[in-house]
Amino acid sequence: MAKLNVIGVDLAKNVIQAAVQSSSGKILSNREFSRRKFAEFLAKQPVSTVAFEACSSAHYWARQAMKYGHHAKIIPARAIAPYRQGHKTDRNDAVAVAEAASRPSIKQAPIKSIDQQGLQAIQRSRELLMRDRTAHANHMRGLLMEFGIYIPKGMSYLRSAIPDVLEDGENELPAMYRSTLFCMYQHFKRIEDDIKVIDQEIRALLKQNDACCRLMELEGVGPIGAILLFSTLGTGEAFKNGREFSAYIGLTPKQHSSGGKTNFVGISKFIANHQLRAVLIQGARAYVHKLKEANTPKQKWLQALILRSGYGRAAVALANKNVRTVWALLTTGTQYDRMRGFTV
Repeated sequence: MAKLNVIGVDLAKNVIQAAVQSSSGKILSNREFSRRKFAEFLAKQPVSTVAFEACSSAHYWARQAMKYGHHAKIIPARAIAPYRQGHKTDRNDAVAVAEAASRPSIKQAPIKSIDQQGLQAIQRSRELLMRDRTAHANHMRGLLMEFGIYIPKGMSYLRSAIPDVLEDGENELPAMYRSTLFCMYQHFKRIEDDIKVIDQEIRALLKQNDACCRLMELEGVGPIGAILLFSTLGTGEAFKNGREFSAYIGLTPKQHSSGGKTNFVGISKFIANHQLRAVLIQGARAYVHKLKEANTPKQKWLQALILRSGYGRAAVALANKNVRTVWALLTTGTQYDRMRGFTV
C-alpha cells in the first residue's frame, strides 16, 4: 500500500493555510486559500491524511475532508507547538501540523459527528446562561450591600428578596436606582426561564438518545454528564481502551518515575478536559457523600476507599472508574448492571 501525502492545515476565520507534505517528508506546496477555494482544493487532492490543529471549525473541516475520501486527524495545539520552526506564522504553523501528523506517537482528538456537536452546543449555551445568571445575581447582591441591604446566598433567596426590596419605600435604596434594579431583575428572570426551556429540551433529547440513557445508569452521572461524555467520546473508536479515554479527560494520575521507581503525583491541573472532568467529579462527589449502605461490590469498594483515602480521592476514583465503564458501554453497545458493577 502506497504511503499517503500529509496535508497540514492551519485554520483561521477567513483564510486557511495548507501545507502538502510527501510521504518522504518533503514540502510539496504551502498555499493560502479562502474557505471556498480550500473546499475545492480538498476535492482535487488525491487521497491523503488531512490534519487540523484543534480549534474552531476543525471538526467541520475534518468531516468535509472525510466526505472527499481523505483520512482526517485533529491534533491538540500542545502537540503541534514543538514542531514549529522559526517564527509563528501561518506557513510555519501549517508545516508544523503536517509534521506532527506524520508522527505515530502523537495523540489525536476524536472527530465529532453533527449529533455530538449539536448536543455539545446545547450544553455550552446552557453553561453560558448559567454564568450569566450567576453574574447578574452577584451584581445585584453586591450593589444592594452598598445600601445596607443584605441577601443570603442562593437563587431562591434572591428571587424572593428583590421584589420586597423594590416595594419597601423605607430602605436606603435611592429612587433613581429602583427602575434599573427592576430592569436587572427582569433580565435575571428571563435568563432563568431560558435555562428551564433548555433543560426541558435536554430531557427530551436524552430520551431519544439510547447511548445517553445507558450512561445515566452509572453512579454519579446525570443528564449533563451524559451529554458531555457522549459528545466527547461518541462511539469510542478514537481511543484504544478506557484508560486512554480517562487520561484524555485528565482523571489518571501523573507519573514521575525514574530508575525503575514508579511515583504517582496526582491528576494534572493543566492537560485535561476541565469542563467534563469537573462535572464528573462533582457528580461522583454527590454520590459518595450520599452513600450510606454498601449493597453492591462497587459500593463496598467505594466505602472501603472512603475509609482509607477520604471523600475527595474516592470521588475522583469513582469518576475514573465511570469513564472507563463509559468507554466499554459505547464501544460494545452493552448495558450497565448497577448491582454487579459492570457491563452486560
